[in-house]
Amino acid sequence: MVNYHVANVTDDLFVLRVDDRYTKYFEALWEIPEGITYNAYLLKTEEGDILFDTWKRQFSSTFLEALERVTSPDKLKYIVVHHMEPDHSGSLEDVLRWAPNAKVLGHPLAGRMMNAYPRAKAKFAPVKDGQELVVGGKKLKFIHTPWLHWPETMMTWMAEEEILLTCDVFGAYGIPLALFDDMCIKKENVIRSTRKYVVTVIGHYREWIGRNIQKLENMGIKPKVIAPAHGLIWRKNVEEVVQIYKDVASSKPKDNKALLVYASMYGTTEKLARGLECALTKEGFEVATYGYNDTARPPLSEILTDASDSKVIVIATPTYEAEAFPYLKMVAEELCWKVGDGKKVVIAASYGWSSAAAEQIKKILEGCKYQAVEIVKYNAVGPTAIKDEEVEKIAKKVVEAVKG
Repeated sequence: MVNYHVANVTDDLFVLRVDDRYTKYFEALWEIPEGITYNAYLLKTEEGDILFDTWKRQFSSTFLEALERVTSPDKLKYIVVHHMEPDHSGSLEDVLRWAPNAKVLGHPLAGRMMNAYPRAKAKFAPVKDGQELVVGGKKLKFIHTPWLHWPETMMTWMAEEEILLTCDVFGAYGIPLALFDDMCIKKENVIRSTRKYVVTVIGHYREWIGRNIQKLENMGIKPKVIAPAHGLIWRKNVEEVVQIYKDVASSKPKDNKALLVYASMYGTTEKLARGLECALTKEGFEVATYGYNDTARPPLSEILTDASDSKVIVIATPTYEAEAFPYLKMVAEELCWKVGDGKKVVIAASYGWSSAAAEQIKKILEGCKYQAVEIVKYNAVGPTAIKDEEVEKIAKKVVEAVKG
């Protein structure tokens, strides 16, 4: 059963939200057991109604059902496509079959991306950055916000109502019980799911977050309501969601937070990792620990989320076929791809006949401006190869590097 909601944001603006509990890996990459929503919006005016975005294709028939609750084919005048990614444009063709006279508006580049949607392409009209549209006394301004997170992403500003429709920007993972941030929510869950979304979906383009927020500020846009295409609609803590995005973009760390990621095939590195976790905790660090072993595969999406506000990252890798453990190479590469540079990194690596694992991780991370402040190597053949006193010695060295 598909769960969806239709509700007023204002007297004339409606949200149409569907709760996607089926997608387990967003973009086929990011683990999201918490699910995700797709939010479209419908503005009613005396001259005709305006739809902002749609839902993912698999929910298309349900979307039409929801749409019929607030408008009709003869009343739908425009469809604004803020972003061409299929989780927002997937139902576009079906909507145009239902309302064939509606005109499609979007970024000029979106028109070049509509080959998969022939009906939409035939009805498409590009809008310039800053272009205004007045319909039934409602004034809309379209603002290009490139690379948040595709080049054709844009927003719509409703000046009189002080509402900003933002598509992916200021969105979050999760299926909250409420539609709005001033209703019954678990704030810590919302903050976490928002950070996770920013890091995984927009993290690679993080420099554009600050640029586009500054662009909005320079235009004098100070919304009282932020209405994104995923997650909660913000009408109480607008500044808070903007600050979360700013913090992730700048990779702002907590002073006492450390991320510890390790892999252990036969227990040796895990023994060291637990010693490192204990030593860091004793020094007052909040330690987020993730381990790859023969029973566990931690979610990469969660590792990156904790990396985003960690002051230091500790990676403990065994040597696998004369190289770093494959999953930890992937973690290092994704840290470069999705999380800000400049963080301290300490690398601990066990070895048998080869000791190249640490240098391999170091090369990856230093290539994207992380600071590898310490490398610790130790010989290991089995779970008892590393003695307790050696764990303590290495842990002390790591702590000194972290605090230095």
